[in-house]
Amino acid sequence: MIPIKVAGAPADKQAGEPRNAATAALQYLQPGALNLTALPPLSLYIHFPWCVRKCPYCDFNSHEAKGELPEKAYLDAVRLDLEQSLPLIWGRKIHTVFIGGGTPSLMSAAGLDRLLSDVRTLLPLALDAEITMEANPGTFEAERFRAYRDSGVNRLSIGIQSFNGAHLKALGRIHDEAEALRAVEIARSTFDNFNLDLMFALPSQTLAEARRDLETALSFAPPHLSMYHLTMEPNTVFAKYPPALPDDDLSADMQDMILE
Repeated sequence: MIPIKVAGAPADKQAGEPRNAATAALQYLQPGALNLTALPPLSLYIHFPWCVRKCPYCDFNSHEAKGELPEKAYLDAVRLDLEQSLPLIWGRKIHTVFIGGGTPSLMSAAGLDRLLSDVRTLLPLALDAEITMEANPGTFEAERFRAYRDSGVNRLSIGIQSFNGAHLKALGRIHDEAEALRAVEIARSTFDNFNLDLMFALPSQTLAEARRDLETALSFAPPHLSMYHLTMEPNTVFAKYPPALPDDDLSADMQDMILE
């Protein structure tokens, strides 16, 4: 653990005077507030908030794109955010970058190139930094993804969720089984490092179907595979109109199967 000393930290409040947690945390965001005996590495998350269609289970800050994406305005805003963050990270290298969403793979090749150019220009990015971009199988174009790679993306995280067409439809995904398979093939031929996201305990899913999804994913020998239990999050379509889900026993059987 890296020892941390707080410069000019205020004395504890008297009893009966509770401090607001957000206000208390702000002191650590002021330049020079933390005296670190060593410089810890940093990770950068960049959020791209648009998608083709909002999935009914999604509670992320994502919005259906209406017409042409405001890509230039978005990139201008991200650059401004990066410039304003400089005093907070001075002297610390960034070792990982994760571009999430939304659906970042809706970004044009030129837009992604500008984004990463701004990151390199403004921030101390390590030469061997891992740069990951989330990608939706319904947005895969081989040429554009090669351009992403050439701009510096060296890892994809692909939101497959399922290889079963009926389950993909129930999840409101914009891709089908064929597009899921094609996306993995493009990723394998273009990137040395990629991750596949799968979900289980899907509406009306059987144990055999969950096993087939897992076996299909493993057949591609992905460097990384993430498995997520579908959950009903507040303020989503699924929370308002819950689908028929596997019961707890079946969900547990699916999890045991995954861990075998």
